[in-house]
Amino acid sequence: MWNTRNRLNGNCLSFVFVAIWVAVSFFLIGCSGKSPSITIEAPTLAAAPAGGSTAPPPTSTSPCASYLDGTDTRITGTESNGNCIYGTDFVSENKPLTTDVTIKDFSGVHIFQATLQVGIDRTSGEIPEGPTLTIEAGATLAWTSAADYLLITRGSRLNALGTQAAPITLTAYEDAVSNTAAPFATQLWGGVVINGKGITNKCDDEQRSSHTCHIQSEGKPSHYGGSNNQDSSGTLRYVVIKYPGFEVAPGDELNGLTLNAVGGATVVENVQVYSAYDDGVEFFGGAVDVSNFIALYVRDDSIDYADGWVGSISNALVIHAEGDGNRCIEGDNQGSSHGARPLTNPRVSNLTCITSGGSGGTHGDSEGILLRRGVSSQLANSIVYDGYGRNMLNTNGNECLELDDSATRANAQTGAMTIKSTAIVCREATKDSLPNGDSVAQWVLNNGSGSYPNNTDNLIWTMSDDADLAVVGGSKGYFTLPSFTDVNGVSVTVPSTNGVPIGAVSESNDWTADWSVCLEPRAENVCGLWFL
Repeated sequence: MWNTRNRLNGNCLSFVFVAIWVAVSFFLIGCSGKSPSITIEAPTLAAAPAGGSTAPPPTSTSPCASYLDGTDTRITGTESNGNCIYGTDFVSENKPLTTDVTIKDFSGVHIFQATLQVGIDRTSGEIPEGPTLTIEAGATLAWTSAADYLLITRGSRLNALGTQAAPITLTAYEDAVSNTAAPFATQLWGGVVINGKGITNKCDDEQRSSHTCHIQSEGKPSHYGGSNNQDSSGTLRYVVIKYPGFEVAPGDELNGLTLNAVGGATVVENVQVYSAYDDGVEFFGGAVDVSNFIALYVRDDSIDYADGWVGSISNALVIHAEGDGNRCIEGDNQGSSHGARPLTNPRVSNLTCITSGGSGGTHGDSEGILLRRGVSSQLANSIVYDGYGRNMLNTNGNECLELDDSATRANAQTGAMTIKSTAIVCREATKDSLPNGDSVAQWVLNNGSGSYPNNTDNLIWTMSDDADLAVVGGSKGYFTLPSFTDVNGVSVTVPSTNGVPIGAVSESNDWTADWSVCLEPRAENVCGLWFL
């Protein structure tokens, strides 16, 4: 309006000037009797821009994510009460994201009213590359319905790029928005499911080569599997997953983090699962490595693996609740075929497993490590401890290392499974025997009739008063201690590897600091650690 008015004013001034000049000229003609040469030029007018304004469209200041759909229509979240809300018109299992989307960090919460599905679930032909969902450091995502979750389909990627100072939080509406979540609630939403193109022993070589390996995932129908154990499903770094585990399909509760045939090029590090109904993290085949993992107050298995997983998990801190929690580790090869290949055979190192030693939890007793159904594993530099429970809760303790079924025990006897530099400090430290008659304890300590040369530098304490033999402690209660005094007053040095303490966390290397939740005394935080 301002420019138009100025332009009109300029035209009027030019017209007035021309009129004055003509009048003066005629006056001169009348006075001199001569006709002067007069040139009249039309005033120059600015050309109107074709098709409207050439100015670029204003830059959106909305913190809500958006994308262009197949008709070039921009689909965006809606700002409301300082949050961003995404309805089924933005994303759902019936309207998955098919283009890259970035979720920004801002002062509010990104609220999803349906399953956040990234990519299309395909079950024919070679799986193409899909879109990438990027989540910026510090962002919080929450789901309003317990039946919804975050699903990354095969070929798609999740880049959740948190930092120690600004972790990403994936949680429920009741936790992040309405603040009505009880401190130990579960099943407030589904969880995170990532489907990869890696190898699962539920498919054979012919299915892999012909692109017909399509294994249905837990949760709402989606599929995983392929032939590429070096596939990438993205990056998860400094991510906290809270209150997951809802039964999103009949008889099918989701885990905090489900990694289905996820390939080894995927990065998963510094991830915490807090207060989950089902497992903390579960691996179904693939070769993904996980480091710096925390499972706090998980009601079922904190770490569960099966179906040919050959990756690794290192620096894993597992703490059971005082009245709930099943196993720190449950490892299987395959339930219906104990000899399926490739064999489930991960590397598990620097685990700290603190059980309550109690009975009657949601999914069973609080136990340490159960290896069964033909699985193999390479265990090292770890601690399994039930002393807090028996010393503070008067629990009786349960088995801390159990080898179940003949195929698993045969793997131990032949050396296909090993354990080294590990301390098992539990009232019932081990259970079961090998085919040759050696007990699991003899296998661990390499002092039976058989020879197990790869099992070195292990400690077992099974005495009823070993509750005072604290191999963990320090200011946070879960730091590995360099030594302890046994019941006979003898100082025992806790094993280390190349000077690095066993267990997940030490006072000198506290990677849990500043980003994790509830790893503090309960006197300071109602969700905190019961043994501090």
